[in-house]
Amino acid sequence: MEASQAQDLAGTLTDWVINENATAVSRKINCKTFAKAVTRINQIAEIAETEQHHPDLHLTGYRHLEIVLTTHAIGGLSENDFIVAAKIDELLK
Repeated sequence: MEASQAQDLAGTLTDWVINENATAVSRKINCKTFAKAVTRINQIAEIAETEQHHPDLHLTGYRHLEIVLTTHAIGGLSENDFIVAAKIDELLK
């Protein structure tokens, strides 16, 4: 996917950022507590399993969750990354 297309698609999402190489899109959220962060991870895991497209999930400082999407098979972004990101946005509303 071209970087400009990735930027356009990221613009339709909430708080997602394209990395400098345009190979991944990520979002950071503050979950307030460890238990809420783990709940969010499990909810995102359900979306990922349904879509068969799995993000990298990074939990730091017991409540800060970073969600990173990329398509490993192509070494960059695909439409699937943005579909999953949009579904995660719906979850987080």
